[in-house]
Amino acid sequence: MILKILIEEHKKKFGKEPVIVDMDLHDPETLIGLIMDAIAENKPYDESEQLSEEE
Repeated sequence: MILKILIEEHKKKFGKEPVIVDMDLHDPETLIGLIMDAIAENKPYDESEQLSEEE
């Protein structure tokens, strides 16, 4: 439930949903924290960008 609210909040702030490549990659609490951090830091959450940086 909290995750759905955060996704809506992200969508309102950035005009798009957070990009989540693999929902199973993180446990729900970690994913919630990452999206909350992105909103607080005023940058959209995009896992595909993080994957590009790691390669």
